[in-house]
Amino acid sequence: GPPPPPKKFGNPGDRLRKKKWDLSTLPKFEKNFYVEHAEVARITAFEVEEFRRKKEITIRGRECPKPVTAFHHANFPQVIHNLLLENFTEPTAIQCQGFPVALKGRDMVGIAQTGSGKTLAYLLPGIVHINHQPYLER
Repeated sequence: GPPPPPKKFGNPGDRLRKKKWDLSTLPKFEKNFYVEHAEVARITAFEVEEFRRKKEITIRGRECPKPVTAFHHANFPQVIHNLLLENFTEPTAIQCQGFPVALKGRDMVGIAQTGSGKTLAYLLPGIVHINHQPYLER
């Protein structure tokens, strides 16, 4: 058949090579910023199961932290905590379970309806993680 049409921009990235990282030279960084609140620590396994059932929270995996039941349980920086309290009364189901999982630096897939608070469930712990990383050096 006919030759393929010329590419508009050539082949960008054609000469890029995969970087071989020496992991021992990369700076260590902390991934776990979750400190279980005393009120959460007192919640029994039965109460956790009951709470998850009532809120329709399904978990998979190992060593999943207990859900938080109030914003102050997540120990966010004060400015974030104040914004939450000005706009919401309590965390949504995805936030109750998502905040501790994400703050721990664990992998998480959250499936919930539109408007259920998924964005903040990921974003607020993400801000905590970002704020704890060292500044980039040139």
